[in-house]
Amino acid sequence: MQSSQNFAEYIDSPVLEFQGNPLIEALPPILCESDAASRISHFPPLIDEEKQLDKSVRLHCIDRIRSIVQPLPIHLELESAFSSLLRSGYVGRNPMSTSTVRHLHSLSTGRGSEGFRSTANTFSLVGLSGIGKSTALESILRLYPQTIIHQRYAGRSFVQMQITWLKLDCPFDGSLSGLCRAFFRAIDHAIGQDRYANSYRARDGLPDLIQRMEQVASTYFVGALLIDEIQHLRSARTGGKDNMLNFFVNLINSIGIPVVFIGTNSMISLFSDVLRNARRGCGLGAVEFKRFEKDDPLWRMMVESLWAYQWCREDSPLTDELFDTLYDLTQGVTDFLVKLLILGQRFAIQSGEERLTPSTFRRVSDTKMHILKPALAALRSRDPRQLNRFEDLLPIDDQLQVMMTLDVNDAQDRLALLRSITPMPRPGISSEKMENTSRAKPIGVEKSRQLTKSAEIAQAENPLERLSEEGWLNTDVFEFSPPHRKV
Repeated sequence: MQSSQNFAEYIDSPVLEFQGNPLIEALPPILCESDAASRISHFPPLIDEEKQLDKSVRLHCIDRIRSIVQPLPIHLELESAFSSLLRSGYVGRNPMSTSTVRHLHSLSTGRGSEGFRSTANTFSLVGLSGIGKSTALESILRLYPQTIIHQRYAGRSFVQMQITWLKLDCPFDGSLSGLCRAFFRAIDHAIGQDRYANSYRARDGLPDLIQRMEQVASTYFVGALLIDEIQHLRSARTGGKDNMLNFFVNLINSIGIPVVFIGTNSMISLFSDVLRNARRGCGLGAVEFKRFEKDDPLWRMMVESLWAYQWCREDSPLTDELFDTLYDLTQGVTDFLVKLLILGQRFAIQSGEERLTPSTFRRVSDTKMHILKPALAALRSRDPRQLNRFEDLLPIDDQLQVMMTLDVNDAQDRLALLRSITPMPRPGISSEKMENTSRAKPIGVEKSRQLTKSAEIAQAENPLERLSEEGWLNTDVFEFSPPHRKV
């Protein structure tokens, strides 16, 4: 995405906590759903005359489909969550406040952030690869200028460059040093200068890099840090995952910068193995992009929006057979749908058919998209065992169920191990007394020989549902509330 720089124009906020804060009042106004949907959407112009152009030109026009953004309810949910995250994170970093000035001075001298009260939060964006996460997020980020230049506020000098957001890709090896380098490159891109990336290198030492990164982020009042491809942390060296997550928690709690985690379904294992990590990823909840079901009206709306963009000489209506074929060959994954429509039109134009039919798309799927066939077969089967072969395909609920079942089974195995240990007779106790004692039935022994509640849940057909029925599953367990901020 291209960086955009704006001079600050301040708008009074109707929210009490946001008033008198130039970092918030310089942001675009809070949007209602209709305005958000209108600004997020992008539909290129439909030019019917283009169908008469030479096929070599029309082949280039087809790629216009990639730029279409059809707003969906999840886009509105994401826009609202990001708007809240960004503004609430700035509440505790008002540059007009003396406490913020003291906080910045402490960070610049490396003395930490004693007495600072962070208002930053976090949330996660998760979904299948190609489901539309990046497209949706970039549509939201385009609503905000990345860099805002302040000069005067409330009649007094206020010279400050504000970076509202930074988006980084998690390094493929999950290393903190790689993240720091990506951060400095992103800062240079945002401010339009080659200032930091070449100044801070790995030879300075990781602790020094992290400290400088925190100081730079505070200096520019970075509004939110978005970490994409967070599932790469699963490839980190021993201890690397925890080091990275601890670093993010320090940004949130000590520096006051909100963090957004973005990744495929496999990222859920990073946060759900430890409750503390789960709270890190779900402060404002997890926005999950799920694949569409065939009878979902949103899927039909998506298909109809894309179907309107045709460059074949003959206009092909969207029949029920075509609709069924498109779903069968994409299984409700938007990226697969876009690719199939582009490749289908290219084939129809190049072959001279000049129309779209079910056989056209099936031929393209068999020849141009055959690498996706195993994944599509797994999605079509809906079998968790097949989906588990592709770490990014297994839905979040199924992953949690698998992890919960394994945890309960581990507890059951440990209990069986403890029961197998026979206590040795103590000195001074006769064998007759020991025999009589062993015949007695102390309270709880008979009960312990029966299946424990945990074992019953582990053997249930749906352990997650059984946990909920027993009242063991807290629906608010991932709450990122102030009492837990110091964890």
